[in-house]
Amino acid sequence: MKWFFLIIVPAIFIYSNSFGQRWNPETICSSDTLTIQPYDYHKYIPEKINSTDQGLYKIMQCRTRSKFGYRIDVAVSNYYYGDKTTNWIGQHGGPNFNFILVANKLNFGFRFKPWTIDPKKDVEFNGQTLPTTAKLNNIKLEYYVGYSFDFNKLISAEPYIGYNRTHFLVINEDELNQEFPLNKTGGLIVGTTLNKYFKLKDYAYISVFGTIGYGFVDYKKVHSDLDNGYFEWNLGIALKAFGTKRLSKRVE
Repeated sequence: MKWFFLIIVPAIFIYSNSFGQRWNPETICSSDTLTIQPYDYHKYIPEKINSTDQGLYKIMQCRTRSKFGYRIDVAVSNYYYGDKTTNWIGQHGGPNFNFILVANKLNFGFRFKPWTIDPKKDVEFNGQTLPTTAKLNNIKLEYYVGYSFDFNKLISAEPYIGYNRTHFLVINEDELNQEFPLNKTGGLIVGTTLNKYFKLKDYAYISVFGTIGYGFVDYKKVHSDLDNGYFEWNLGIALKAFGTKRLSKRVE
């Protein structure tokens, strides 16, 4: 599965570079016109105007999509670990909350992925045994940067690269009458999100999306008997919206 993923991601990059960049924002103009002096027009459109021309101008007030926006995701994730890690915490799923700042086609994202796990077997940590009755929070925090390759019909492929920080917290330590200060770990993450967008209003969209990814997370920092890395996929919905840029056009 790991090698399959590593082949698919470069293929998506190549395809996106060949056929992407087709999703252009439209400019929407009012049907009404304004008549203004040349000096006033200069304030609307910063271009050279002959100061000796005292004629009046007509303009239309318009708006277009800003380069800056945001995206909010809610998804369900599924994780597939190596055999040794699976023997301890199993293959499991969980919610995925994602916030992205958008700068044109660049995405700067943060994901919060919590879940509570019942361990599959007892494991010893620093002389203490963590039993199967423990309630273990597996919290993944991810920071990443991505790029949007936009296609016709509001379809977009968004590869990303970033860093995962994983925390294991035992939330019923009082009940177990023990403390378990488990080590934190982390590692590189890579993946791709495929979106189908639906226009909500002028520059706001709803997306149905799926993501595949791989995390090169060093679980041996948590326990020497565990594996490194995990594969994941998720399905979700998102809201993506851009700011509005105001401008005016001269009517000839």
